[in-house]
Amino acid sequence: MKVVSRLVNMDFKIGKIARKEDQLVISSHESQPMKVKVYMSPEDITGLIRAALNLSVIYYVLSLPFIFIKRKAEK
Repeated sequence: MKVVSRLVNMDFKIGKIARKEDQLVISSHESQPMKVKVYMSPEDITGLIRAALNLSVIYYVLSLPFIFIKRKAEK
């Protein structure tokens, strides 16, 4: 995933996802030069789910098998 903001422009490869108390912790992959941990609260997760429940995201998720097949065929 690509993270772009005023503070940073970096690629973030997800390594592990774990639960710590009431938060979800997303850690960067070991191969990443900068180690990153993202802490998501229950409110963050609820907001993420609400944002993802739109037709654009649903169509994208449903088209993922075709995207993977197309990428494999191109390689």
